[in-house]
This record gives sequence, C-alpha cells and structure tokens, in this order.
Amino acid sequence: MWLALRLPHWALDSRADGADRQPGTSPTLVVAEQRGKRHVVAAGTPTLEQGVRRGMLLADARMRAPDAQVLARHIAGERAALERLGGWAWHYSSQVHIARSGETIAGETVECARVVFEIGASLRLFGGRQRLLARIRADLDRMGYRYTLGVGDSPHAALAFARAPSPEHRKQGLAGLPLACLNLDAQTTLSLKASGLRLTGELLALPPATLARRYGKHTLDDLERLRGRRPHGLDFYTLPQRYGTRHELTGAVETTQGLVFVLRRVFAELAAFLQGADATIQTLQLKLFHDDLPPTRLMLRLAAPSRDATHLERVANERLARVTLAAPVLEIALASDRLRRFEHDQTPLWRDADNAGIEQWPAVLDRLRARLGHDAVGWLHNVDDHRPEQSSTRCDRPAATTNAHTNAPRPMWLLDVPERAPADLTLITGPERIETGWWQHSIRRDYFRARDRQGRLLWVYRDLAHAQSGDTPVYYMHGLFG
Repeated sequence: MWLALRLPHWALDSRADGADRQPGTSPTLVVAEQRGKRHVVAAGTPTLEQGVRRGMLLADARMRAPDAQVLARHIAGERAALERLGGWAWHYSSQVHIARSGETIAGETVECARVVFEIGASLRLFGGRQRLLARIRADLDRMGYRYTLGVGDSPHAALAFARAPSPEHRKQGLAGLPLACLNLDAQTTLSLKASGLRLTGELLALPPATLARRYGKHTLDDLERLRGRRPHGLDFYTLPQRYGTRHELTGAVETTQGLVFVLRRVFAELAAFLQGADATIQTLQLKLFHDDLPPTRLMLRLAAPSRDATHLERVANERLARVTLAAPVLEIALASDRLRRFEHDQTPLWRDADNAGIEQWPAVLDRLRARLGHDAVGWLHNVDDHRPEQSSTRCDRPAATTNAHTNAPRPMWLLDVPERAPADLTLITGPERIETGWWQHSIRRDYFRARDRQGRLLWVYRDLAHAQSGDTPVYYMHGLFG
C-alpha cells in the first residue's frame, strides 16, 4: 500500500513567512516565465478565493487580485524544502520518493511537488490505516502545507487518487477516476478524448494489444505500472549524513523579533526531519543572508544532542537577543554537524521522583551559554593532584567518568588569592596536612572545615611553613562550601 502527497502550491508553501502565519494564508502569487510569458505557479488562499488559478497569466491574475504580492519562483529553495519533507516521511517509511513533476493546466505545464512512500508495512506500528492517515494529516497541517492525499496499491495509483478532483471520485475507485488523473502526455490525452474515453475504467477495459497499437506501448506501460504489474521505476530518497538546507523568505525581515516567527517554522521543520531520521544534532550553524552584505553567522552548540524544536528555538532566541542585524534578512541557511542516532531513554520507568528534573539541565545550560556566551559556562573536572589549586580544571563538556582522588571534603569554590579568615571561627573537622615537594615552593598547611559567625562553611588553613612556635594560630580562608 502506497501513499502519495501532491503539493500543488509548493512554490509558495515551501517558503518561510516573516509574520506569525503560514505563507499559503497570505495574498501572494508566485510566477515563473514560460515561452516569454509569466504564469502563476502557486497562489495564496486569499488570491485563489478571488478567482486566481495555477497556470493563469500574471496579467489576468492581477486583474482578479490587484493587491497580491508577486514573487519570482526559486527552484533551489523548493528542492531544499522537498528534501526536508523527505526526511519527515522517513518517520513512516524507508521507501520514500520525492520529485517535482509537470502537470498540464490550462494548456501549460506547471510543476508541483510530490512525495510518495510505502505505508503498508507501517500500518500495524501506527495502529491501523485511519490512525496513520490522521497522524500524517496532522503533521502536514502543523507544517502549513496545502496538499491532496491519495492511497493506492501502487505508487502510480496513489498519485492518480491524489489528483482526483473530489473525494467522491476517490470513493468510486480507480475505474471512476477521470483520465486527467493519470497525467498522461498531452497528445495521448487528446487522442483518448477524441475516441470518447473519459474514465480510467474505460481505458483499462481495452485489450492490451489494442492499447499498444492505438496509443503506443508507453501508454500500455503506464497502465501496467498503475495496476502494479510492472516495477514502478521510482528512485528512493536517502538520508544525508548532515542536515543542510536553505529557507527562502516571502519578504525581507528587518528585526530580530521578526526572525522569531520565521525560526519557529524553521526549527519545526528541522525537528520533523530529525524525528523522521531518528537522529539528533549537537551543533547547528545559522546563516542570515542580506543583500550585498556578508551573512550574519550564529553558532548554536548544545550541551547534549537534541531534536526538540522548542529547545532549539529558545537557544536561538537567546543568541539573537545579543545580535544587531546589519541589514534585512532575505534567506536563512542551516548546517548541522553529523547526524547522531537518537538515544531512546529507557529509564523513566525506574527514575526516582527526586531526580526527575536532572535531564532538564542540558537545556538550562544551553540557554545560559546562548545568553552569556559559550565560554561563560563550563564544567569543573577533578584532576589527580593533592594541591587544591591544581586539583580541578575547567572544561567545555561534562566528564565521562568521575575521578575522586581524595576522601577529604573539598569545596568547589576556591578563592584566587587566600585571604585572612574572620575571627571567632568554630573548627569542625581537620586538620588535613597538605605539603608540596622539595623541588617546589615550600608550602606546609593544615586545612580545617570551619564555620564563622554568619553560619558560612569555610575551608581554612594554618600556614606551618612560616609560623613560629608559640605564635597565636592565624587562619586563612581558601574556599567556601556551597
């Protein structure tokens, strides 16, 4: 069983909008030049309601929708968006075909995007056909794509059902579909109509020899593929090793606040791709392209691999708060590090309620780094050295293993320069003798845990190397316990 998605207004729906809306809901036209004339290849819903149709000349479309924004078609952006949608479809099937195909509309060939994937093997996993289709429709509606959907026993049958003009035609089965749903070449379609054929069932009822003789062997081959009797011949989409794409904007975005709405959709599509690929990323570079100026670069480094759109959006917004745009943004490009396989967490069944929030720490650290700078947040790692100043080091990532080289309590907060401890200390534990080697500076100290009048828990020492016998003990504060 195969599912086909036909995306007739892909030239517009694949773009990101600078406002908090989907591109298809704006009064917009996307045009392309064919034989010296500009034709409409995609339109927003408001312009369709005004009578604009795909394949219409731009001059005629302007008469019906004079206030519509006109955009030139960019094939590269459509291809990039189709690759993202192919990654999303991998969530439901490993046999995914993506392409842009030509359809004859009003005598002109107009391209539209299509995605075809096998769903028969996934029905049980997703709870049956109806639940699977409902989930696919919910995903597409959330991403803001306008589409028609068809299901058939072969890829070409699914595409024919996706081209059906109404749900009533789909209910009649393959035989009840108009011949236009087969998307045969123009000459064959005219010849079939001249013969009085209107429905697919009438064509399928003809003997194969008659079909080949009157309409060509290629027509017979198309019908055999339609019924699943010949190999479909479709090439399948393969997942890339890294995520790289470009998002065209329907209009220039002048402020970072405006980019917030754009990035919401950008990261939603990224999350859909990663979920389909069952993958995560840990580093993501954003490029904001301007007109006649170098792009603005933002690097997002995460504390742990993630595919959460909300988390990525929050980290990006924190970084944008520290950025001043040199010029309006026309396009956004994303490039990730190598895709990492998503590690499915099996521990929630056994996790203690007291530790339920531990997994949220990477998200908090990412936001702190985005706001304060990447180098402003780090981890302290234990080092196998008994000297306090040398017993820890700052690193960019958490330690893989913990090396506790001493059982004595040591504070994590050490003063850069020890200072005189306050008077009236109450010594709690100690002493712990710490000495350096003879080849180093002569240091001999006795360390104590002590509490001062304010109730702070301090780490203090007596300097034995310079103390004289009979002197009153003098303590210096070297660190504080949390």
